[in-house]
Amino acid sequence: MTARRALLALMLFSAGCTRHNEAQSAAAAGTEPRAIPITVAAVTIRPSERLVSFVGTLYGHDELTLSSQMEGQIKAIAADLGDHIEANQVLAEIEDDQLRARLREVEATWGKARADETRGRQLVEQKVISPQEYESMKTTVSVIEAQRDTLAVLLQHTQVRSPLTGSVAKRLVSAGEYVRPGTPLFALVADDPLKLRGDVPERFADELQAGQTVRVRVDAFPDAAFDGKLSRISPSSNRENRSIAVEALVDNHDRKLKAGFFANAAIVTRSDEEAVMVPQEALITFAGVTKLFVVADSIAHERQVRPGARTAEGMIEIVEGLRADETVATSGLTKLQNGASVAVKKPEDKQG
Repeated sequence: MTARRALLALMLFSAGCTRHNEAQSAAAAGTEPRAIPITVAAVTIRPSERLVSFVGTLYGHDELTLSSQMEGQIKAIAADLGDHIEANQVLAEIEDDQLRARLREVEATWGKARADETRGRQLVEQKVISPQEYESMKTTVSVIEAQRDTLAVLLQHTQVRSPLTGSVAKRLVSAGEYVRPGTPLFALVADDPLKLRGDVPERFADELQAGQTVRVRVDAFPDAAFDGKLSRISPSSNRENRSIAVEALVDNHDRKLKAGFFANAAIVTRSDEEAVMVPQEALITFAGVTKLFVVADSIAHERQVRPGARTAEGMIEIVEGLRADETVATSGLTKLQNGASVAVKKPEDKQG
C-alpha cells in the first residue's frame, strides 16, 4: 500500500513538472499555454441529510411472562397467540366457586360479629360486660375483616389480567389445566412502540444525540420506511468490534412491525435544506485531503474542501470551501493545476 501511494505521488509530481515545463516552454516561445479541455458542472443546492447506517433487531418495548398468583383449575381462556390486548383486560379465569362460597360464609360471620360489637358497646357503657370482653368482640371483627379482605384479593386473582397494552406472544396453558402460584400462563409483548437495538461504529460517536430521527426498513415491507427516535446511547465502546450500542423507539401504531424482525436503519445526524452539492467526479482525495477545481474565466482554481453526505445519485455535499454560485471541473482533473487555462467542452464534444 505504501509503495502504491509513493508511486501515485511520484506520478502526480511528474505530471505537475510536465505541466510546469510546458508552461515554461510556451512562455519562452511567446505563446499562451494550451488550454486543457474539461467538462464542468454548476454547484447545485438541494436538501441533504447526514446518515449513519446500522443494522439491528426489533424488540418489544416491554416483554414479560404473566404467571398465576393462585392455585386452581383454569376455567376459561380469553386470549390467544397474536391477539391484541389492552391493559387490565382479562386473559384467563381460574375456578372460583369454592372461594366465593368461603367468602359468603366469612361475610355472614362478619355481619354477626359486627352486630355483637354494636351490642357490646352498649353493654359496656351499661357496665353489663367488662371492657376486656368488649375488646375481644372488636378483635373478632378485625380478624374476620382480614379474612374477608384476603378472600376478596384471592377472588380478584382468579381473573388473570394483562398488565400492559400489546399482544400475546405465547399462550402457555389451556382450559382445564391445574395451576399453582408461579405457573407461567402467557408471554406478552408491548409492541407500540418497539425497541430497535443495534451497534454503530465508534467513529460516529460525536454525531449521535438522543432524539435524532431514525429511519427503519424491514424485509417484510421493502417499500415502506418506519420512523423512530434515538432513545439510548451506550456510554462505552465495545472493545471487540469498536462499536457503540444504541437503542431507538420505533412507532408501530398499525402493528405491522413484529418483535424479532431484522432491520436496516439510518440515524439522521444532520439535516440541511440548502446543502451545496457537486458531482462526485469533481473531487480528488489524496492523503486525507479532498480538493476540487473551481472554474472561472477559463481558469482552474484549486480549492481544498470538506465533503459531507453522499447521495444515491452520485452527488456529494460540500460542507466547507465552496459557494453556491460557483462552477467546478468534472473531467481532466489529473491534467489540471492551480491557475491552469481550460477550455470547457460543449455537451456534444464530451466524447471527443
